Amino acid sequence: MSTKRIYGLLTVLLAVLALTSCRRDLWIYTDEYRQVELFTDWSLCDSRPDGMTAWFVSDALDGRNRRITTADVEHAWLNLPRGRFTGIIFDWSPAEYANQEFSGMTRPDSALVHVRPATVQPAADEELYGNLAVPANMGIPRVDSTGLYLLSVTPDPMCADTLRNVEIVTGVEGDLVLWKDREEYEKSLVTQTFYCQPEPITWDLRILIHVKGIQFMHSVEGTVAGLAEGMWLARLQHTSSTCLHPLEEWRVQPYNDSISLLVTTIHTFGLPEPTLTRAEEVVDITPLRLNLRVLLRDEETVLYFHFDVKPEYVTLYEEQLIARVEIPIEVVLPYVDAKGSAGFDATVTPWEPGGKADVNM
Repeated sequence: MSTKRIYGLLTVLLAVLALTSCRRDLWIYTDEYRQVELFTDWSLCDSRPDGMTAWFVSDALDGRNRRITTADVEHAWLNLPRGRFTGIIFDWSPAEYANQEFSGMTRPDSALVHVRPATVQPAADEELYGNLAVPANMGIPRVDSTGLYLLSVTPDPMCADTLRNVEIVTGVEGDLVLWKDREEYEKSLVTQTFYCQPEPITWDLRILIHVKGIQFMHSVEGTVAGLAEGMWLARLQHTSSTCLHPLEEWRVQPYNDSISLLVTTIHTFGLPEPTLTRAEEVVDITPLRLNLRVLLRDEETVLYFHFDVKPEYVTLYEEQLIARVEIPIEVVLPYVDAKGSAGFDATVTPWEPGGKADVNM
């Protein structure tokens, strides 16, 4: 064998040895190994959803968080690393909620769902959206371009449950396992089973206002300031921060011979959570403020009404998640001629109670 050929073989051999000695271990992700199963009972909700999200957030605040969205809403397999987690389970997916958004979901203490600002903000009307509508100490933000308070949409109905401080004792601490150990790893897994029962976390706020002279009304608009902006998901607790909501879809309900009720119902995150001082003393919450703009039937006369909702005006039905606000103070609407009438006809068309008031928001 020639010297040249020997040198060639030695070069190849050295190259093979170098590659062999520098070869790194092969790792694989553990995604396909599902060792945690979740059973979900939706019987407390109004209906069974077509999808759900399970969001598990590490209590160690180390970023080892897992989220799945699935159409299998009664049983799902999860891949979770070892450690302690807070599990947040809710119906649908975050993207399917048009009126609320999720933030701070990387930590249990900051996981929050809250209402979105209205896409179109009002450009005027101080009495529905300005200082007369919102007490300054509520902390609701203002829109820089108008100086009016930020108007928020009302939330979509939502159900949720929380699994607090669950300990995952099987699997690995990270996301990877050695390829050569995959079979032993799979054999070592022990199935852990968790159960949850989501329930509604949004309330219905029903407002009733006593009105005299309802037949002289053409339309009504309203806002309510001071309802909770959202909910802390890890502890399912209302925020102490508040928002300004529009009041839409008013209807007229008969009450007695001379008084009618203006009634509307909206979805909300409920009443705000009281804030605490450093001495753990509860700080009094400013009452809700209810604001009305009534356009009379001449379509020219506008009347405004403002009510601070006292505790005695509010009835809570906690099992049904309903807050009922009834304003006992009579709103008196004066007589005006209907638009287009001559103004000298003494005949008044009888009013039939139970109709609907037009709402122009």
